[in-house]
Amino acid sequence: MEKVWLITGTSSGFGRQLVEQLLPTGDRIVATARRLETIADYAEKGMDRVLLAELDVTDAAQAKRVAEEAVKVFGRIDVVVNNAGYDLTGAFEGMTDQQIRDQFETNVFGVINVIRATLPIFKTQGAGHYINFSSVLGKVSFPLQSIYSATKYAIEGLSDSLSQELAGFGIKTTVVEPAVYKTEINRKSPRVAGLPEYKSIYEAVSKQFASFPHGDPALAVKAILELTAMENPPLHFPLGAPAYATIRADLQARLDELGSVEKLSAFPVVS
Repeated sequence: MEKVWLITGTSSGFGRQLVEQLLPTGDRIVATARRLETIADYAEKGMDRVLLAELDVTDAAQAKRVAEEAVKVFGRIDVVVNNAGYDLTGAFEGMTDQQIRDQFETNVFGVINVIRATLPIFKTQGAGHYINFSSVLGKVSFPLQSIYSATKYAIEGLSDSLSQELAGFGIKTTVVEPAVYKTEINRKSPRVAGLPEYKSIYEAVSKQFASFPHGDPALAVKAILELTAMENPPLHFPLGAPAYATIRADLQARLDELGSVEKLSAFPVVS
């Protein structure tokens, strides 16, 4: 059965790769971006199977209009991919209030806006699948990623709770946790002005980032498409071998730490 997809942030990266791989399948796509000219090429490639929509995910009213237009044109929405977002990198101490708020507005409230706009549609249909992009940094944080990680941890918690709330309505939830991929997120994302006392940390993180395997977005999206075909897709999906290994190692470290405080932590609770 053909599906209708609503995908945010389709001008580049995973969003663009999703559209490119979906075009030959016969599925219908609502491709969104803040500026329509960045996705204008989809119109010729997809003909009447692609609906282009301007969407700034921080605008709740605009998200609602796009969802309504999708149903008007295609009759339903089967999969919502919350992909739009960016990475604010730098020392926490050097970040401005506005930079921090803007990061949350896009990465967290943007997802909330799209879910709120589409949830009534999914409930009416009695079916739907949310694919919310988190990151390996939503499980394991690193220096200079404090606020970006905070937004992705928020997406993890949001998705975990919604998966339980919405399952009874036939709605599935998957949170995708990619590591480092060859996308434009790092080039396009803002950088916080460096503070001299953090120079050694910047150098270490830069070296670590350069040595980390950079995955192929095409292979990653192929895996995501296979996942959406599953009858019971997973709630958490580490995207790629580096993400899987990193998250697995962190979970084991947490279990070890938990064991080390068992006697101290497990004191009787008096009601």
